[in-house]
Amino acid sequence: MVSGIKKASWRNMVKNLYVVGILIFFVVLFTIISPKFVRIASLVNILRAAAPTIMVATAVTLLMISGHVDLSVGSMLGFCGVFFAVLCKSGIPVVTAALLTTIIGGVIGIVNGLLVVKLKIIPVIATLATMSLLLGIAKLLTGDTIPYVKGNLPKAFTYLGRGSIGGIPVQLFIIIVIIAIFVILEKRSILGKYSIAIGGNKIAASLSGINVNAIIWTMYILVGIVGGFAGVVKASNLTIADATAGAGFELDVIIAVLLGGTSFQGGEGSVLRTVVGAFILVILGIGMNFIGVPPFYQYVVKGVVLIVAILLDTLVKEQIAE
Repeated sequence: MVSGIKKASWRNMVKNLYVVGILIFFVVLFTIISPKFVRIASLVNILRAAAPTIMVATAVTLLMISGHVDLSVGSMLGFCGVFFAVLCKSGIPVVTAALLTTIIGGVIGIVNGLLVVKLKIIPVIATLATMSLLLGIAKLLTGDTIPYVKGNLPKAFTYLGRGSIGGIPVQLFIIIVIIAIFVILEKRSILGKYSIAIGGNKIAASLSGINVNAIIWTMYILVGIVGGFAGVVKASNLTIADATAGAGFELDVIIAVLLGGTSFQGGEGSVLRTVVGAFILVILGIGMNFIGVPPFYQYVVKGVVLIVAILLDTLVKEQIAE
């Protein structure tokens, strides 16, 4: 038992070191290539670019720790951004529109939970279906040929994405609050403890008295709530609502979570490491834009980084197991 605890602690320490090491490596690399990379303006851009990924990835971390996944978060981001803009454009106050959009995100989470928990559909298939459905509805709301909602939007529409308090971006306060909430859920709540148990052995968790279905459903709802709010923030930052704004977003979220050392099979993970993983991904993207790497090569690089992260995780597990 003691040996197992020591191995787990050692594995976590190694993961912490290599995740932070990767982040430092890319920051130093792009700073050497372009010293302008570390200017305050660039740091603010990094924060704004990373905010939606960090927000959603923190929630998805707990879900993936339980051995489940949500591929609908990209379309959810785009749909909720469009829904938010449509409400604002119709004259509904921005705060009310943001709240209603967040609730809609929670409803999407309920639907995903229903498909997975009650209808027993494999999470990948269930959330792929939701992803397609949400993208279709978002395009219906905007018009397929021009998938945008813009013009006649209230000034307050951009506050969450581009506003600041005392010179500090509002998004920084948002992600700090969300990170704090999910760190507490992970470390101090039964939701975090039960997620690990379910991801480690779902049958054993059920036999031990854990309401597995309720926990899984709750996590899908949390992902939906955060995803809905992230859609609001994303649209606010873009100053328009784009039905396709979430294209590829689900991949970024999953890469961020896996870069943070969360196992795709479940049973282990860390919200804080996911945050570092999200920053790695965003810095990599912005850095490649700085040096003029074409978009199609950027996808190749992201894929390579993901493979390397998974291989490192596997190597750490094997070394510690020995």
